[in-house]
Amino acid sequence: MTASDLYDPRTRIHGPKNLAHFLATFRNYIFRTSLDLSTNEFGDEPTPYVDDRVTITPIPLTVNSSTNTQRNPSPFSFRKTFSFAAPPLEGTPEEILAHKKAIVHEMFRMGVYEEAVDDAQSQGDDTRRRRSSLINVNLPSTQPNDISMAYLVTNHDLPGKFHPEKAKALNIPVGRLYAQLKKGESIEIPVIGEGGTKMMRTIRSEQVLGKPIPGKKVLILDIPGLAYVSKVLNNDTLNSEMVKNADVVVHMLADEVASSIDYNDWMQTFKPSSKVCPANHR
Repeated sequence: MTASDLYDPRTRIHGPKNLAHFLATFRNYIFRTSLDLSTNEFGDEPTPYVDDRVTITPIPLTVNSSTNTQRNPSPFSFRKTFSFAAPPLEGTPEEILAHKKAIVHEMFRMGVYEEAVDDAQSQGDDTRRRRSSLINVNLPSTQPNDISMAYLVTNHDLPGKFHPEKAKALNIPVGRLYAQLKKGESIEIPVIGEGGTKMMRTIRSEQVLGKPIPGKKVLILDIPGLAYVSKVLNNDTLNSEMVKNADVVVHMLADEVASSIDYNDWMQTFKPSSKVCPANHR
């Protein structure tokens, strides 16, 4: 199964600076039309991303480096092979980032062949022109950075168990109203009030549901070198109770970090029931 096989074709990739630039470098190799893909880059002072399913809390780990400068391409670079006549876009950092995000979205664009265009030939021409304006271009340059981003992914609480006997006692008719209540939504049902007056009565989901099911927490760590270990050990967020109660902890580690006694000791400080998933960089 791939991402395009999921019931929801919308896909959002979260990451640190240069995420869109990295994905856009594959623009001459990747061509899909089955994903509504977008990117979200966390900046120097990132704020959590929240939607109707999860909260993603980014935790940046930064080391000082004197190598954070523009690098020349190696003799084996494909830069000359995929060089285009048009100059790269110039603009503000926000405009350049939006341009790169548009390139990534076009690489996976959803619904290219379902656009409402009467003339099929015209549709194909418009699609090729739009795609060429984004794909067949030189990428604006970027600066490497030494930020390694950890993420705490917190799933929102789920509605509790549905109790049909409680719904029956409230005279709620079986059917779609049950489904709404199971989702945690409130409903209205008609009732006869005093004096025979018909009125609407609101039923809250908590009246027929059990206790909410707490959402699971997953911590994802990418520690590329020993220089980051001290940052992990002294990071307030990573050592908070909120993080230490993660249900799953994924460690993506350089070999030297995986062998670090200090880091291994820190790995043992999570709650006993946490599932630990270590992985080494290769």
